Amino acid sequence: MELRTDIIVYFIELIVVNFFVYYSFQKILNIRNITMKKLIIILFANTIISVIGTYIEFWINAFLNLILLVLINGIILAKLNKNKIGYSIIVTLISYSICMMCHGIAVIIVYVPYKLIHIENQYLNLIFILIIQFVFIYRIFKIKRLKNGFDFLNNKLNNENTDIIAINLFVIVMLIYCLTGSIYDEITKNLLITFIILGITMVAVIQKTFVIYYKQKLLNDTIAQYEKDIKEKDKKIKNLSNEKYEISRISHEFYNRQKALELKVKEMLTETSDEIGILDRIENLTNEYSQNLQSIKGKDKLPLTNIPEIDDMFHYMQSECEENNIDFKLQILEEIYYLINNIIPKNKLETLIGDLLRNAIRAVNASDNSYKSILTIIGKKENCYELCVYDSGIEFEIETLMKLGKERATTHKKIGGNGIGFMTTFQTLKECNASLIIEEKHGIQENDYTKAVKIIFDRKCEYKICSYRADNLKEKDKENRIILEKL
Repeated sequence: MELRTDIIVYFIELIVVNFFVYYSFQKILNIRNITMKKLIIILFANTIISVIGTYIEFWINAFLNLILLVLINGIILAKLNKNKIGYSIIVTLISYSICMMCHGIAVIIVYVPYKLIHIENQYLNLIFILIIQFVFIYRIFKIKRLKNGFDFLNNKLNNENTDIIAINLFVIVMLIYCLTGSIYDEITKNLLITFIILGITMVAVIQKTFVIYYKQKLLNDTIAQYEKDIKEKDKKIKNLSNEKYEISRISHEFYNRQKALELKVKEMLTETSDEIGILDRIENLTNEYSQNLQSIKGKDKLPLTNIPEIDDMFHYMQSECEENNIDFKLQILEEIYYLINNIIPKNKLETLIGDLLRNAIRAVNASDNSYKSILTIIGKKENCYELCVYDSGIEFEIETLMKLGKERATTHKKIGGNGIGFMTTFQTLKECNASLIIEEKHGIQENDYTKAVKIIFDRKCEYKICSYRADNLKEKDKENRIILEKL
């Protein structure tokens, strides 16, 4: 018995669309490490699913087929990516929604020439539809806000934003699936108009939900930062109050002794020996007063990691900055015991901190910027440990950025740089499977940092530059070794 053409066309379409769903799933969760083993499993599973789906579509029920496709693919992707099944099914539903929305647009685009030219070849129509569909899917994930995945899915799923999106997307899938299944029949104009109106409305609701989510996230981050700043200010005020009290106490202690000396001077005899003794006492008193004040007004206290070797390195770098008239700040976001016990050895982290801060000091010294500052942040941020060094110094030379990790390269050769630091850094990144990210928002400016050098322990082992100079860097990166993003 010969297979009908429409069955073969559907089977081919289902295989390709499932691959589009897998692609969307990876992009939504920003998954980049796709192994050959995963690919083979996906290929095998897709073939089996497509055979079963084609049978259910034509001999049982189309609506049941769609539900089973979402559930089965969700479970398979959950196992492959080690996610919770419910979480994976929701992401799979969103992936199907994106693919089906693009499929509906592609069908409508092809529908006009289909009616005008009367193309009877179903395979040719299918090729056109799938190509247009993939172009739309690809462009969606090139949108700046979406190219690194859907950030809201990293939070708890049982929130209002996700519920609204999931419901709207489910309705879109149902509409598109039912509509495009009969698009080449004589569908009514009312059905097409209804679909377009509902589709536009739902897309607008989803887009609005995204905007609300990101605004809320930005507001929460801003409030958290304000609260942190307030705590730091309160701590500084408390320290200043304590310092003021100590100065008042010392002044009070020395006041009476000084008055006694003044009286002694008034009653001083003419003997030389008495005069010399009084002068010595005044000098000793002045020195003692100065030493007591100096002990109070020591260095600004740095926050502690409570890991002696790491704290000693930060204190040493603080003293180096003071010698070079550079303002040094340190923020510890969270304890880092897990970091040194499971991700990077303590001595490697100590070396990493020293190398990055030494480079930052050289960059600041090489700059004529009156704003001389270095900010170091270490701890856990967005479920990932990172070490970040901001500085207000000169930028990296483009040639230096191209050579980092390949050969010894430095922007500061004239002031003692030898390029060994970054070679050691890249070796450490390789051993710890961490990423190097360099951010450049702009050139040298007053009251702002020029660049940030980040070590992200994300198990991706990437070399990435986010820079306003990204276009110039792309021209020089002949090997496509660096991930480049425009800021």
